[in-house]
Amino acid sequence: MPNGRKHTRYRPVKHRRKAPAAAPQYGPLYTGCPAVELAIERLYQADDSAREDRFWGLIRSLNYALQMQTRVLVPVQVHPDGQRAQFSWAEHPIPAEKAAGLDLWTLNTPKGQKLLPVFTTPEQADGSPVTLGLPMAELPLQQVMEDTLAAADRSAVVVNPWGRSAALDKSILRGLLHARSEEDAPGEAEVRQGRQLACDGEWGAAWALFEAGAAQGSAEALRRMAYCCDNGLGTKRDRRRALSLWKKAAAAGDVLAQVALGDRLAAGTARTPADPGGALMAYRRARAMAETEMDITTWPVVCLRMARAEARATDPERAGRLLAEAVHGLHLLCQEEADYEAAQELKAAVQEMDAFVRQLYAGASDLQELLQRLAEQLNTESLQFS
Repeated sequence: MPNGRKHTRYRPVKHRRKAPAAAPQYGPLYTGCPAVELAIERLYQADDSAREDRFWGLIRSLNYALQMQTRVLVPVQVHPDGQRAQFSWAEHPIPAEKAAGLDLWTLNTPKGQKLLPVFTTPEQADGSPVTLGLPMAELPLQQVMEDTLAAADRSAVVVNPWGRSAALDKSILRGLLHARSEEDAPGEAEVRQGRQLACDGEWGAAWALFEAGAAQGSAEALRRMAYCCDNGLGTKRDRRRALSLWKKAAAAGDVLAQVALGDRLAAGTARTPADPGGALMAYRRARAMAETEMDITTWPVVCLRMARAEARATDPERAGRLLAEAVHGLHLLCQEEADYEAAQELKAAVQEMDAFVRQLYAGASDLQELLQRLAEQLNTESLQFS
């Protein structure tokens, strides 16, 4: 260039030097959207009697993806004549801030409908010659849904169309984006007030509210009481009572109470040794429970435990994906509302990710720079990786 400065090029380069390994991050280029991918897979496996349950499982997974501010790959129509590159764009998509105003590429059905394809991984985007070579943009899933609702010439969004896919028409998109919050369940208002008081350090008042919530049948209130008992916050420390409360909450369907039972087995007590195998089984039960509700308040915590107790020893790549999802989700959750326990989980997730990256890139000269990029990529600028 005349001024010696390089300009941005939106096309892959054939003879590219292999880039250094990037830090793990949550999104289509590293983790995909595993919740949605799993729900779609199960939708096809279900028999007729379970198909409705599987459909609502997909809806819950899509709602979780929106909570997680998930990004997806969307084909872009850069050339009016339909010209495409000879190489895949999926690994090097156009960032969202530079894709504004570009026309999106759509699939045309025999009935004249236009479907907007979105992909959760580069492999899905390159799964057919139809989209292989098309420019790709990495856009927020919520933005894609909102734009489709507003576009008169688009009928639906289709997730991962080459293979097992899910078509989301405008009625589904409208329900996902504009569904009203349900009324508080019995005891939920008391628990919410108690959480805020706990964050302010007023554990005595928080304990009273948790007791009131538990009296109304709230499983979360039981779990919050167990945490207070286990740590002596707002009440005297009583680890036996804490264990009993966790068991009651888990039996009532509280996922994080089941996680806490696994934590107790993993740590052991003065009288009983640690039981890693029993802890793993407890975490797997928590995962099975969490899969039925798919919520940002539970699934990232389950991801953290599965990375720590299973994947880190057996599958480091999967461990990285689970940790990325845990840090990302817990950070978003802590931004939304004050929650003492979620803040503790986030701190643990960051420490686990820090240790994972140090082990993965041991000896790298730019380790500190890598850790800083990791914080930026995970949208955790306020977090410090030591």
